[in-house]
Amino acid sequence: MWDVEVAHKRLKEQFPDSILETYSFQGEMTIKVKREDILPICKFLRDDPDLAFDFLTDICGVDYPQREERFEVVYHLYSMRRNKRLRIKASVSDGEALSTVESIWKAANWLEREVYDMLGVPFEGHSDLRRILTWEGYQGHPLRKDFPLRGEDFEHYEVPAEPPDVIPKFPDTGEGQRYMILNMGPQHPATHGVLRLVLKLDGEVIVDAIPYIGHLHRGVEKLAENMTYTQAVTLTDRLDYTAGISNNLAYILAVEKLLGIEVPKRAQYIRVMLAELQRIAAHLLWLATHALDMGAMTVLFYTFRERETVLDILEHVTGARLTPSFLRIGGLAADLPDGIEGRIRAFLEDFPRRIHEYETLLTENIIWLKRTKDVGVITADEAINWGLTGPVLRGSGVRWDIRKVFPYSSYEEFDFEIPIGEKGDVYDRYLVRLEEMRQSARIIHQALDRLPDGEVNYYDPKVTPPSKELVAEEINALIRHFKLKSEDISPPPGEVYASIENPKGELGWYLVSDGSNHPYRYRIRPPCFVNLAALPEMIKGHLVADVVAVIGSIDIVLGEIDR
Repeated sequence: MWDVEVAHKRLKEQFPDSILETYSFQGEMTIKVKREDILPICKFLRDDPDLAFDFLTDICGVDYPQREERFEVVYHLYSMRRNKRLRIKASVSDGEALSTVESIWKAANWLEREVYDMLGVPFEGHSDLRRILTWEGYQGHPLRKDFPLRGEDFEHYEVPAEPPDVIPKFPDTGEGQRYMILNMGPQHPATHGVLRLVLKLDGEVIVDAIPYIGHLHRGVEKLAENMTYTQAVTLTDRLDYTAGISNNLAYILAVEKLLGIEVPKRAQYIRVMLAELQRIAAHLLWLATHALDMGAMTVLFYTFRERETVLDILEHVTGARLTPSFLRIGGLAADLPDGIEGRIRAFLEDFPRRIHEYETLLTENIIWLKRTKDVGVITADEAINWGLTGPVLRGSGVRWDIRKVFPYSSYEEFDFEIPIGEKGDVYDRYLVRLEEMRQSARIIHQALDRLPDGEVNYYDPKVTPPSKELVAEEINALIRHFKLKSEDISPPPGEVYASIENPKGELGWYLVSDGSNHPYRYRIRPPCFVNLAALPEMIKGHLVADVVAVIGSIDIVLGEIDR
């Protein structure tokens, strides 16, 4: 029986002096290693056939100002073959560098840049170690604990003495040719928000590209670390704002994992139902904007018709259309309202016919085929190396879905398929999302048919408040309500990682608790951020017009990328 203990044993055999500490919390193993050996250890974890940690889920940092080695850099690894996770840590002092692991996993490129930008930890040997969410010339590192929550005085940024060079430095090809440098965005409508893409062109053919992000950076992680656990729920809605309920769910599952609690079965089923309705709404918005970017306006009118129906249902349940904050730590804000099940069933009965209409417009349309087939191809191996998830990964033929490999909220009790593509092009990603909507409808049908009776909140006086009826009748309930609302929950010290299958891919939270009522570290693993990093590889050799198609097929939301 393979277990993470095997990884620990193999590492001790191979690197007997490099393993500093090993511990477990809530079923997750963490191994602390010497910083000098992080590169050979990561290479061994990937290449050893007994381990095969071929997928880099995330890299982040944690600041401990009171420690001599101030920063912990945390690597979340995953083995596709073994379906196991592992957390590796290395500590560094302020000013010390870690070796980059970019040569092992391409996904490390942007993730290491973010650690450098937010905490100031450099990575030796990195190919392009620049700031990524703030701008060149920005002073300080926002996620350090001594960086002020309100930020620095920005007046001195008004007229810099030496403005930074806005022309990117592309690698020198040595060919002596003159290339055109073209800015696409951040105002371009097809960049879906505030993405700036700098293209290096030979005529109309893309030779290289550099994405610039961070225009929408709001410091969500910093804000959350200065809020209580419950207050931080509202920040999740503003990430992928096309899938607010999904964001709520990922964060709340992480908090519940910290607490070691499991919510009632009825609440789990309702969460699944709402998350799948949100997935359908998000995919409908994606299809509308993706087709519109390429000149197919009619699709927008079709898909928004169904999307409005879904949003009306979500509004009936949660009271909001965009930022619901409806899920609660330990359950839900309320049970399902009367009559909602009939509305959902009516939508599900009509929805297959609507998807067929979308396919009639696009699937065999000769213009659509020419714009999407063999465009933006990424192979399965490359997709795994870049850490891609969601429809982008499945479009490359990898049958991988968090709902199947790490089931949460009772997903193991539902029967559904994972659609995959063949070539990994724009067209495959389109087909995958269409089928995912059908599978979401199938899951919702099952949830309605088997919806359990019972409570929708876990009962624990330290986690969930009493009902309003009880508060009005009993003084002890009123006191409990006041204490919980004013002080909030205080999970035990520890660290956990929990993730879900968001419409865009794997959305995860790494939470570190110091025993207080606010998270010491609130790290978001954003699927759009990781998926976008591979864009330059996907568009090289294509035309400028193809960039629009490829960006649309990734389905990015800058609110989540920039955070």
